[in-house]
Amino acid sequence: MSAQPYEPHHTPAEIRRTLKDDRSPKAIRAALPPCDHALFDQQYREALDQAKLTYDLSPITSFQERWWATAVLKAAPEEYEETIRIAERAMAYLERGESPPGAVRVDEAYKARLREQIERGA
Repeated sequence: MSAQPYEPHHTPAEIRRTLKDDRSPKAIRAALPPCDHALFDQQYREALDQAKLTYDLSPITSFQERWWATAVLKAAPEEYEETIRIAERAMAYLERGESPPGAVRVDEAYKARLREQIERGA
């Protein structure tokens, strides 16, 4: 199954479902909005070139993981834009040296997850 192309008549669920089954660069590119194609193509060529020079496929794997996540997020443009707005607001707080509302420090978050795992018996 190949990824549903990024077109108005394809729902975010359809795009995400096909990306779940096919994470190839071809499928990822097909699922991206056209405005991302040039950057995708450039970074794909760079990853291939680096892999050829080093005999290491990790640049390609990293490229695929990064762009797969981008394609999944951008399958729902409104959700993606809201995520960006939230991140920008959080960055503004952090740049002022403040914690964003509702933020949990990493150590507190870790302790909360650990307590939850203990309670579940995991």
